[in-house]
Amino acid sequence: MSDQIVPAPAAPVRTSAAIAALDEEAPSIAELFAFMEDAELRVGTLRMRVAERIAGARGEELSTVELILRHPGRARVTTRRGEDPLSRDYRVWASDGEIVTTYDALAERASVRPVRPAPVGADDPRKPSFARVRPVRTALPANSIVDAFVHPAGFVRNVLSTGPVTLVGTMRVASGREALVLRADHPRSSHVLTDRPDRSIEIGVDRLTGFISLLVERIGDRITHHAETTALETDVSVPDEAFLVHLPSDVRMIY
Repeated sequence: MSDQIVPAPAAPVRTSAAIAALDEEAPSIAELFAFMEDAELRVGTLRMRVAERIAGARGEELSTVELILRHPGRARVTTRRGEDPLSRDYRVWASDGEIVTTYDALAERASVRPVRPAPVGADDPRKPSFARVRPVRTALPANSIVDAFVHPAGFVRNVLSTGPVTLVGTMRVASGREALVLRADHPRSSHVLTDRPDRSIEIGVDRLTGFISLLVERIGDRITHHAETTALETDVSVPDEAFLVHLPSDVRMIY
């Protein structure tokens, strides 16, 4: 008998949410986490704008991130630094599910590359849930704020679930939509420099979709990271032209 290990087939990408909507009463933490995991499956198209402020050694830095998404596979993310809407300091990431095009306007660099495949076995259903990579319908830039907001499953598993979590109430975010507010105290999933007992995270969860709409990280009383959805539209018309990236003829290509 051969002792060769046969890899399990890849987990199918789900197309419908297990929980369609939350009840009017406050959900339990487990129910809210389960609701968040299927957030992207509740929409066909999405337009989202996020204002992200990060406090660093050079002071506070503002980035505005705009997302256009259409299932399956089509997405465009534009990230602009600073408050000047006409600044050349912006980057574009766009994908049709097979090819990813990037453009850095300030550096005048671009790239056109195939989508990077996930590691073999990353979504093997034989693995425990905390060790699996959850397949998504439409991929977004890895480790980006819109990826965390639209695909909350990884944030729930890797951050929120590592510390005590409390549902503290509701609020209206800048987009005008109701959000359920969760607070996680001293989550363990962090860089060494911020792995402190006085670190806390608050997030707002959009009650209709399950997307994250607010993220506030604190060390003590000091806010180190603040990201908030300032516009959110679901199931709106998105033409093919919205995903095009027009590259200058003299742009420098990175291969």
